[in-house]
Amino acid sequence: MLRGPWPRATTDGISLQELEAGVAAGAIPRSHLDDAVTRVIGETLAAQEAAGCGLLTDGQVRWADPAGALLAAAVRGDTGPDGLLLCSWRAAAALTTQPVAQALTGPWTLALREVGAWGDLGVLSGQAYAHAEVLAAELRLLAEAGCPVVVVDEPAAVSIGENVKMRAGFVRAHRRLLADAPELHAMLSITGGSAHAAGPETIFGAPYRSHLFDLVAGPDNWYLVRKAPGERGIVCAALVAVPGRMGVDQAPVLVWAAQYAASANGRGLDRIGLANASPMAALTPAEASAALAELARAASFATMPLKDAIAAGLDPKALEVMPRFADPA
Repeated sequence: MLRGPWPRATTDGISLQELEAGVAAGAIPRSHLDDAVTRVIGETLAAQEAAGCGLLTDGQVRWADPAGALLAAAVRGDTGPDGLLLCSWRAAAALTTQPVAQALTGPWTLALREVGAWGDLGVLSGQAYAHAEVLAAELRLLAEAGCPVVVVDEPAAVSIGENVKMRAGFVRAHRRLLADAPELHAMLSITGGSAHAAGPETIFGAPYRSHLFDLVAGPDNWYLVRKAPGERGIVCAALVAVPGRMGVDQAPVLVWAAQYAASANGRGLDRIGLANASPMAALTPAEASAALAELARAASFATMPLKDAIAAGLDPKALEVMPRFADPA
């Protein structure tokens, strides 16, 4: 699956950022920007379909700052059945017959953005809980509208560490977030570093169905993968999608990651996914499509017996030097 933002440009080079600047300056009609956004979302969905992704997203291209857009929507009351999130998901879902997930910034990251890293921990926890209450209603409406998966992005989870108050505040907020839609498949996404220091009791303390871990910027997240309840899905975000790595064969690393995660707690490959670790926003649409194709290639190899995967083109030499991770002491 695609993790994080897609390039905010059409395949023929029309930049959404430039159009936004033109709209702000009064030089371009808002309708031109809206049409371009719809086009980029359509192309993003088509690229994922072409790669064989099992779960699509709109690539978070609608806003330059998704977290800021979500905070602003909450302030102006742009929530509910006709609010920002519901309308965004419906618009993307209408462009494809494949299942479309809705990504949103989690309550802890929203609160940390408002309070700051050195803010009062009581205020931080209170803000996170308040955001969770608002977002809980949105998750319930998304579930009722037919949204199959909601991806909750919590990059700020990597800063929790061993602080007892932060751990408790994070778990409390996320339990509240999921309380109104227990039937929804909610996925907790942790990227940009490792959340291992927060402990498995914190990261798995709310009833998420699956978890996405950045295993490149946060290699210690492997310890969390090993501790994750066996019934929960794991998406291994392990593809490095940056211009300098395009064209490098990353399939062996991705196959190893999938197999290793599948072996933890009897999880099995049916509960494993693959995604990009680094966001694709800095790529061109063509480069991002190539990255998705690399993910699809690796996913295909991961489902095969090893000898069949090697016969199909998987490099066996790279598998021999893959690292092994032990349980934390």
